[in-house]
Amino acid sequence: MLASTDHHITPRAALEGLGPSRRRRSVFLPALAPFSPETWPLTGLLPVLDINGTLTAALAARQAFQSAPPIAGVFACDPFLRFADLVSVLRRAGITEVVNFPTLQFFSGETSAALAAVGYRAETEFRLLQRLAEDGFSPIACATGRRSTDLALSMGLRRILLHPGLISPPEPQRWWGELAGHVAIEGGEALAWQDQVSKPRRRIRL
Repeated sequence: MLASTDHHITPRAALEGLGPSRRRRSVFLPALAPFSPETWPLTGLLPVLDINGTLTAALAARQAFQSAPPIAGVFACDPFLRFADLVSVLRRAGITEVVNFPTLQFFSGETSAALAAVGYRAETEFRLLQRLAEDGFSPIACATGRRSTDLALSMGLRRILLHPGLISPPEPQRWWGELAGHVAIEGGEALAWQDQVSKPRRRIRL
């Protein structure tokens, strides 16, 4: 079971030269422009850039999208996020869809536990998506496995962007098929990444 082309999403640091169809299926992440795409899932989580600040600045500096706006990639666990300002900029830019990417779900083990202990977890990300939905945006929940997928669905998030994390599973098509099938059974819509931007052969230790 594979997603159709219309359900493929691509992370992009720039939108120039994209036609409406490709732009509409792009997650806009301008803060990641200086870095190699294969490092984006991890780089986006390191304290070396401002995902949300760069996004809002880039959107504010350009004309509003009249059609086919991209998906806004938001770091939903940003402790300095000013929600009202984010909503205002997204609306003025003509953005209609948002996704929690980068996501803290890429961390595991002790790092994940330490972040969860101070409130930074998948649930926190999904709650921001709920707030954005209440303000009229269409949320897409990025989930990295069955547990986070079920959490998103239980919180009323129906569009799930499945990402296998920092390393690909042994059988990526089977992983996708089983999880996407589960999403469909639960009444949701599964989305896939066009190209995995990170496929390290060894697990990254943090």
